[in-house]
Amino acid sequence: MKDPVFIPISKKRYDDIIRYISDITSLKFRHLNLSDDIANYILAKLIKAAPTDPMGIPADFINSIFPKAVEDVFNYYHRVAFQFCLTKTQDPSLSEDISQEVITLLLSSQHHINNVYGWIRQVTHNLLCKHYASQTKEKDLYNMLCVESSSIHNMMTSENTFDIEGLNPQAKNEILASQEYQNYTTMLAFDGISDYATSMNVSEKVAQKRKDKVIRNLRSKILLAIGWEASREILNYNQYHAIQKFIRTILKEGHSTDGIQPQNKIKLKLTQVMNGIEKIDDWGINMVDNGRFRLHIFHLTQNKQPIIATFFIILSERNQVRIENCQKNEIIGAHPIPANLHIPKKMGRALWSYEKIISLLK
Repeated sequence: MKDPVFIPISKKRYDDIIRYISDITSLKFRHLNLSDDIANYILAKLIKAAPTDPMGIPADFINSIFPKAVEDVFNYYHRVAFQFCLTKTQDPSLSEDISQEVITLLLSSQHHINNVYGWIRQVTHNLLCKHYASQTKEKDLYNMLCVESSSIHNMMTSENTFDIEGLNPQAKNEILASQEYQNYTTMLAFDGISDYATSMNVSEKVAQKRKDKVIRNLRSKILLAIGWEASREILNYNQYHAIQKFIRTILKEGHSTDGIQPQNKIKLKLTQVMNGIEKIDDWGINMVDNGRFRLHIFHLTQNKQPIIATFFIILSERNQVRIENCQKNEIIGAHPIPANLHIPKKMGRALWSYEKIISLLK
């Protein structure tokens, strides 16, 4: 296989390319902020292409793959809406209908939408509420969605303030009585970070760190109350930093065989799982139950092969991490398509084609 040719990109050239992509994206999508998502797709293709002019903007190349970038971005948005619906309803047909409507509404919107991902989640949620409002036998699900609606909106649009009025009474009372909420209201009583720092007799830098801790702890409390299980945001401040420390530890210990005893099965398995993982490019976490989590780590090798490993861990009340088990996800990888494999034309067609997307713009 021929090795890919990578383009050397200076800071100036990178900025010029991003600006060019942003300009052509804005011309097509006046009301939608899609520049970052489309630019990420095009840059991923660009770094593998051999440039005709390594110092200039590859305008012809960008223009040629722009329609495919748009298709992939909107099909990704469609999957986001579909997965959200399916998680809530377990109804593939309904989820497909609503996700189609979400993308149609997105393309026909006359309002500027800066956070497209957040908008999709909110509108998908609203359409689910609208659907179940007319379904008397699904009143419980409808009520649950309505309870969550304001909290989800608040979580997506606010960094420092939280509205818990939309939560069910039991969850709301639990949060109001929590130490996390008491710390939050105490912090809000001060006019600014300077007053907050003075009250604790610490520097503003330390006060800002404590403020971040208070906010993260309360956000974690609220998200867990409304049933979130798969996000870094469900971790409170100390848990988050404990997981980060654990990730650094497994990266170090996974490459060391010194002092490993044959009976230490977890240590032996750790070195096997971490084999080939030179660094951790990304990670995610799912809560299994109270104190037990699945931690997923991702690494992209130099030859662009993905490696994903899963750690089944227990996080104690003292934020100590213990590994129950770990495994490398062998199903993840780049699988070449056989030369003689026939794919029907309609099966390879994008759900949201470039022509269809452009036709729906207003």
